[in-house]
Amino acid sequence: SNQFKNLRNISPNIKSKVVNKVFSDISGSYDLMNDLMSFGMHRVWKQQIFDFISAKKNDLFMDLAGGSGDLSKLIKDKYPDNRCVLVDANPEMIIQAKKKLKKYDLSYTCSVSEKLPFKEKEFDYILLAFGLRNFSNIKKSLNEIYRTLNTNGKFICLEFSQVNKKMLRKLVDIYFSVIPKLGRIITRNEPAYEYLIESIKIFPNQMELTKLFNSVGFNNIECFDILDGIASIHIVKK
Repeated sequence: SNQFKNLRNISPNIKSKVVNKVFSDISGSYDLMNDLMSFGMHRVWKQQIFDFISAKKNDLFMDLAGGSGDLSKLIKDKYPDNRCVLVDANPEMIIQAKKKLKKYDLSYTCSVSEKLPFKEKEFDYILLAFGLRNFSNIKKSLNEIYRTLNTNGKFICLEFSQVNKKMLRKLVDIYFSVIPKLGRIITRNEPAYEYLIESIKIFPNQMELTKLFNSVGFNNIECFDILDGIASIHIVKK
């Protein structure tokens, strides 16, 4: 029985507890989980984000919900002289990131996305990969992203999305239904994967997400589908 069938309706408070537990439980096997959920493609998808970035010398990056640090690593590989702050709500995930990225010069901030400890317009690029759907209050988090993003800055969001073609959508649904079983075998943690799959199913599709970004004040939004919409990248400006 999937205990997350009602995920759409749980309160932000309960959701943050659930999400925190999920990520503490799987922090050690988080990279493996990303591989499972994206057919091993998430690294390639994360690299595609950089097609939309042309950072200048003093541009400051935030890797929001940075998890184990994949994006921060890509940022520092590509822009070694630019400052980057990895922000994550889960202390165990930050420990994993620090282990993985010890040779990189990065700042780390443990904070929920709903209340970021940064000044207005502080960041030139805010990158968010596969994190938005785990926020306990998406609207509040987006308000914070808007607040901390520079007037000429870019917010780039990579997230699982809705497959356009019906046939392919069916296949993806079947694949996703198998993932919790794989999760049980590989990490002995079925509930964590059940949560993650359910969170993908109820997440707004490309159009709905664009509207959500509009609703907090972002006016300039482009969306690119990856593999017919299994994931999408939104490039968002004020």
